Amino acid sequence: MIKKIEINKLIVNPENYRFDPVDNQSQAIDLMLEEKGDELVNLARHILQFGLDEAKNFRVIEIKKDLFKVLEGNRRLTTIKCLQNPSLIKSDSLRNKFLKVIEEKKTTGKPLPQEINCFIYKTEADAAEWIKLDHGGKNKGIGLDSWGPAEQNRYDYAFGGKLSPTMQAIGLLEQETGADFNSSQLKKLKITTIDRILSNPVSRSYLGIDISGGQIFLTAPKKEVVERLDKLFNKILVDDTPVSEVYSSEDNIKFIVNLFGDKPKKTAKVKPVSKKTNTKKKDKKIKHLPRSKDRTTIIPNDLILIIHEKKINNIYHELRTMPAEEYTNAGAVLFRVFLETSIDYYAEKEGMTFGPKIVLAGKIDKIAEDMEKKKIASPPQLKNIKNVASRKSSILSIDNFHEYVHSFKNQPLLSDLIYAWDNLQGFFEMLWGEMAKKNGRKK
Repeated sequence: MIKKIEINKLIVNPENYRFDPVDNQSQAIDLMLEEKGDELVNLARHILQFGLDEAKNFRVIEIKKDLFKVLEGNRRLTTIKCLQNPSLIKSDSLRNKFLKVIEEKKTTGKPLPQEINCFIYKTEADAAEWIKLDHGGKNKGIGLDSWGPAEQNRYDYAFGGKLSPTMQAIGLLEQETGADFNSSQLKKLKITTIDRILSNPVSRSYLGIDISGGQIFLTAPKKEVVERLDKLFNKILVDDTPVSEVYSSEDNIKFIVNLFGDKPKKTAKVKPVSKKTNTKKKDKKIKHLPRSKDRTTIIPNDLILIIHEKKINNIYHELRTMPAEEYTNAGAVLFRVFLETSIDYYAEKEGMTFGPKIVLAGKIDKIAEDMEKKKIASPPQLKNIKNVASRKSSILSIDNFHEYVHSFKNQPLLSDLIYAWDNLQGFFEMLWGEMAKKNGRKK
């Protein structure tokens, strides 16, 4: 029987199959939070944004009149109960995360569910077979079949116009050679291995490609790029190359250098790869913004930042107008200077001080923490600037910014600089927007 049941009449299962049995609901909630804490924060945000899946009922049994034990749906129920009553969460840090989610969605989110669609079984044994199929994997085709990377990519393209660089590279090879990778071949090709290789800018340069804003661009003649992709894919297929073999930056580069020996000759003009796909969704239904790659300045010249500090304002205007295709090294150094001087200016105006041993990465962490604390920006809005300080194998890595100034070998690519700016522009807009407000209040 299907019935809507109020939240307070549903009990988180003390004998949930995820964990060893406990004595009561309170202990079951504690254990769920301890084991799945950050996952439940993400689930809380999703529930407040989209609500519950109306097509998926909770599976329950009635343990006494108007009181039901949940057999399937305990993660969701724990999350909803904690959203209703955050004091259930004993960990201060986890409770604060829930409170931030509640605050984020206060004005834009959906109302918290007060009752849930439940399918009521007579006995737990009656539900056992279906719970097994929910959580037991494929079960020789009877259960749920999880998507692999290729299926996930097709879904992302169908509903967001997004096709990963790896699938663009595969599409290019199919288009130019007539190859046709079916689902079985894509699994053997190990998309996660290719993803890792393409995430490394040095490895990409040996293939004759670059990536900006999720779009692949050819930096070498198309024929040579296709030949190199074909050689790479065959190597992975024949050797069954696992992602662990190319996971670290050093192993990644060593693998690609051993395969090709030298880099291809660069083309005079960088060309984008067409994002073709076999999906039936028509491209005309997807509206595209102008490509970042089409501009020749690091900062878009239509962006307006109000900067009252003369030197930083001059750097900002130079980055908006300087033809970075001709002065890429100069642009890279100025970008690095603009980042640190913006950070230092904010710190001075907010009365923050840094110790003599605090480097740029440490400054970024402290500024992001301060902006979050003062509600100038939310954690998701600060994600990219935090990646500058924490991520090592990324265009946004602080190491790349350091090399723009200190390395006498590594030369920056304009596409990398544009990509980095596009990902950090929101941070600069929030920082300088706040500084402009402060300067306005002083007048």
